[in-house]
Amino acid sequence: MKLQSLNLKPRLPSIDPFIPVCILFSFLLIEPMFKPGLPNTADGLLHFFRSALWRWSWDEGVLWPRWHTLLYYGYGYPLFNFYAPFLYITTSTFNLILPDLLTAFKAVLFLSSLNYSLAMYLWAKDIVGREGAIVASAAYTFATYRFRELYFQGNYAQFLAWSLYPWVLFFFRRLWEEPRRLNFTGAVFSLTALLLCHNISAMLFGPVLVLYLTCVVFVGGDSFRFYKNRLPALVGALLLAGAGGAIFWLPALVEQHFTQVYVLTRGFFDVAQHFLRLQELFAPSPPLDYRATNPPMPFNFGRFHLLLAGIGTLAVFRKGLNAFQRWHLAFAMAGTLFSSFMMLPPSLPLWRHLPFIAFTEYPSRMYGIAFIFSSLLAGASVLWVRDLPLLRLPAVIVATVGLIISVFSYQFPRPFLPLKATPQEFVSYEQANNEPGTTSASEYLSVWTVKVPEAPAIEPGLLRKALVKGEAEILEVKSNFMKFKVDLHEPMVLEVAQFYFPGWQGWLDGTEIPLKPCPESGLICLEAPPGEHIIALAFRDTPVRKFGKFISLLGLLLTFAVNLWLKGKRGQKRQETDGARKESSILALVVAGILILKVWWIEPHTFWFRLQSPPGKALPAQNSVNLRLGDKVALIGYDLESKVVRQGGELHVRLYWQALKFLDKDYSSFVHLIGTDGRLYAQSDSMHPAYIPTSTWNPSLYVVDEHYVRIPPDTPPVAFSVKVGLYERETMQGLGTIELSEWVNVQPRHPVKIPIKYLQLFPDEGIKLLGYHLTKGDYLLTLTLYWQANRKVSRDFQVFVHLVDHQNKIIAQADGPPVRGLYPTSRWLPGQVIEDVRRIPVSPGVSPELVLVGLYELDTLRRLPAFKEDGSRWENDSIQIDVRRGLE
Repeated sequence: MKLQSLNLKPRLPSIDPFIPVCILFSFLLIEPMFKPGLPNTADGLLHFFRSALWRWSWDEGVLWPRWHTLLYYGYGYPLFNFYAPFLYITTSTFNLILPDLLTAFKAVLFLSSLNYSLAMYLWAKDIVGREGAIVASAAYTFATYRFRELYFQGNYAQFLAWSLYPWVLFFFRRLWEEPRRLNFTGAVFSLTALLLCHNISAMLFGPVLVLYLTCVVFVGGDSFRFYKNRLPALVGALLLAGAGGAIFWLPALVEQHFTQVYVLTRGFFDVAQHFLRLQELFAPSPPLDYRATNPPMPFNFGRFHLLLAGIGTLAVFRKGLNAFQRWHLAFAMAGTLFSSFMMLPPSLPLWRHLPFIAFTEYPSRMYGIAFIFSSLLAGASVLWVRDLPLLRLPAVIVATVGLIISVFSYQFPRPFLPLKATPQEFVSYEQANNEPGTTSASEYLSVWTVKVPEAPAIEPGLLRKALVKGEAEILEVKSNFMKFKVDLHEPMVLEVAQFYFPGWQGWLDGTEIPLKPCPESGLICLEAPPGEHIIALAFRDTPVRKFGKFISLLGLLLTFAVNLWLKGKRGQKRQETDGARKESSILALVVAGILILKVWWIEPHTFWFRLQSPPGKALPAQNSVNLRLGDKVALIGYDLESKVVRQGGELHVRLYWQALKFLDKDYSSFVHLIGTDGRLYAQSDSMHPAYIPTSTWNPSLYVVDEHYVRIPPDTPPVAFSVKVGLYERETMQGLGTIELSEWVNVQPRHPVKIPIKYLQLFPDEGIKLLGYHLTKGDYLLTLTLYWQANRKVSRDFQVFVHLVDHQNKIIAQADGPPVRGLYPTSRWLPGQVIEDVRRIPVSPGVSPELVLVGLYELDTLRRLPAFKEDGSRWENDSIQIDVRRGLE
């Protein structure tokens, strides 16, 4: 054998040439996070401090904490028993090798960003090919919601969970095709991670996964043997993933009845309060103002994203697609439409009747599902040029760059907050931001807690008290343990400064003693005899928690056992071509160029894609004002989405508030529609304007306060003034009221029908009398006049209605402003048909002949010239209506 014929060159593993592009996508998404600190988001800091609490528990030897004594102002809280902890576990794990917790936290966010681009690419590649998959990856990575979550909302647990969605779909679909070791392990661990990552995301995704796998099975299988070989692997992966997460979900589900979690479905947290509007889904992405605490970001898809998704949807009808591709695109289209529907008000009956989903709180969370399917459709847009080599790469570049540029306004967040992961910083954060237990509604307080103690159990300097009443010396405190010494002169029931919850055990001088919840406060109560005693309290596992651990451990062992039984990864042929490598290289250079341009030029040297309002101004506001509520708050702008709204509709009002100094109270805001009679006809109240307690408002920034005023169906179709203001909710004492300079016209819900048409004209003001309706009752004539103005009326006119006999003598009248004074003519909406009902008393024995109608000025009594349809003028400018002909 000749040595030359031997191929001794080692064969390197095949790497998809588009994977580096996916990595660049993730760098572009996460790049602002490389700055010191964290963004000033609504929830970001609480997730960071929760990670710190988990890490500190590890330092104390508690591997799976469920309670921490620092939480809830030092009274303790079972947060980790009910909130999925995967974000905190991964952050703590990275902190074992990285220098500080903040770096570890950001590393998890970077891996989440990589998940979005890489996992979406791998899942979509088998469906729409490499080029389509890279567009799908860009669409999923640069979805508008990514930037909202990363830099403005800060729900990082949800951000991590949504990044796992495509991994779950990818591994489970691959497992059906090839029940091998890697696919099985990936399916089990990706789904387990999702279950441990975010309760609501896992709950919403579960039915989607079941439906998707059902389609995979019925489309992919063609024989009993085919099902027999693969179905056990698929079902086994689902069961083992559920078992792996049992350490969390089983105690959370079984022990939730000890908590007040029901508050998450009521009041402010009711899903009915947070539906999106259809126009919001299609809204553009506006530039963000650096001087806004919460710059308005619509919950939108992004118009370019929707354009690509629409083109991809049409590809389902394209010739040449196989059944596998076609049903995937059809499934994605259905998933996008259904998820979008679930974010809109008509879906309320489903939210009310489907089990558990009411805990979602915000229907906009359905975007997690909507974006994965709309992104696949966006990738399918490339299928239209897949057979045209000269157009394929330009189409991919245009789609990818368009997706990146379309959300550039969100890629420049405000300066970050400096952070330190210390217990002192956490205690200060929880108290200063009014975030007890780091939850929004104190939903994990026990059912025994009716009234929370007023004073904190721990100070920012970590000075702690052991008892609510009485003196005690603290000996030791850990995340789930407390030891203190008391000296009693008589037998007492001690009220310990820790909330009671199943799992607490107590010892008095080494002897176990019973514990019980204190009345009202729900704190730990125990009986102690006179004398000096050492009392120890420890939070231990209940039987259901131990069983959950056992199930998870068993699931982990079975997963490894199945892996030993399954075959390993099958060798794959190299599939990349020179063309694919060339395309990926060009695309990588384009994306890298955008990243370099953004970091080294646009961000430091320009103010493109963002705003900076001057002090006292809000540039995004349609109407700039400076109206003060005393010396505390100013309204510096407002937006009225429309000055016209229909009965039963909704009026969108956006208020721009600025605190003039730091406020010591939390105020609620309101928008009221007030009629000319001074009556309140419609309103919207916000407990915390913009979801930000006013006591935390920064006077150097303004706050955007969104209101959606629901117009009752029986609201009179007239014009209303708009009054806004702030008030203290507990005392209902108002800080002040501001009347906006514009009014809002309510139109009838249905077109107005005119029984008798009788066109008469008042050309000086563009007013028409279109017709009338006349009925007679006992001693009463009811005349309905139908007015219309074809332009804005300059003044307010009175309507005269005179009932005369055959001698033209007035026998009754019903003069006054239109619509009982509710709709002055100067506020008439041009084109609107206005029903003006007049009730004319008729004395017995009189014989009415005509009704004379016209308009006049109240101060001068001058009548407005009235003309017939043929152009001739009415005598005395009085329109005549024949009573006998008009009566019904």
